[in-house]
Amino acid sequence: MKAVVIHECGPSDVLTYEDIDTPKVGPGEVLINLKTVGLNHFDLDVRGDISGYLELKMPHILGVEGAGEVAEIGSGVTAFSVGDRVMPQLTTSSGQCRRAICNCALGMDNICLDFDKLGVTSWGTYAEYVKVSEPNVIRIPDGLSDLDAAATQVAMATAWELVVTKGKVKQGEDVVVNAAGSGVGSAAVQIAALAGARVIATAGSDDKLDRARQLGASEAINYSKQSIVDEVMKMTDGRGADVVIECVGGNILQQSLEALCLNGRLSTAGAHAGEKVEIDMIEFFRKQLTMTSTHFAPVATNQMVLKLVNEGKLRPVIEKIFPLKEMKAAHDLIASRKFFGKVVLEV
Repeated sequence: MKAVVIHECGPSDVLTYEDIDTPKVGPGEVLINLKTVGLNHFDLDVRGDISGYLELKMPHILGVEGAGEVAEIGSGVTAFSVGDRVMPQLTTSSGQCRRAICNCALGMDNICLDFDKLGVTSWGTYAEYVKVSEPNVIRIPDGLSDLDAAATQVAMATAWELVVTKGKVKQGEDVVVNAAGSGVGSAAVQIAALAGARVIATAGSDDKLDRARQLGASEAINYSKQSIVDEVMKMTDGRGADVVIECVGGNILQQSLEALCLNGRLSTAGAHAGEKVEIDMIEFFRKQLTMTSTHFAPVATNQMVLKLVNEGKLRPVIEKIFPLKEMKAAHDLIASRKFFGKVVLEV
């Protein structure tokens, strides 16, 4: 099969488009013929060996997100047939286990105690084919394009977990969405607006903020020029925001906590601007703040947001489409941060 392969970690130059053996399915496994691939900043972290996963077996195929159809099934697979339109789940769980408390059985398969990660501990989606186990295959609704499906899993499903499941956003609340130009941020703006919140978008450029307004943001803050805390306080008459959706980290996370009202909630899923952040815990408990997080999203959330996208209630924002062989250019665009929404590749 054709695939984008790395033989060592490093800059985008290590990405090579080449022929490599197609994975062979075993019992309980499904081989997916990919049509589209979703690109994420996490892929760049793995490629650069800064993701915390220190031992990749080379050669390796990156990629956590994609969409296509079933090409082959192994013995024992009953839920899927050849030709079904599907996508792989990026957090590949065991589905069930012998532990006294099984997270998968509780609907938290994204934090399975025995799970692997697509594109990290196994070959990922930068290829014509990807192999996953049956519990980690998600059906694509009829009528939903492969492009929109590939742009939905990481951005939309993670944003849903941040805004609804963990952030518990309610109608009439003031919700700050940081990095509104990112895939997760652009999705969170839509989901918070759909929930009836007043959305305050933050980003590092006025152009990204203009586009966030088109997705449902009522207010905007350019954090390269303005203080998030000062602007949020002005917009809320000194009260602060009810919720902050935060995927930046570093100083932006610190400002976000300060911008919350009493009993405010912060929901996070990223920290590219600083993974270790100093927090004033006295101020944290005096304000009775809550801080929560999510590690991507479970299969059930993915299925739900795919349905909402198919119904037109949510819309993936796709910045640019590349052919698979131009993966280096796609990685360079993500690294530049000069994009809004998602970057998708056609296989």
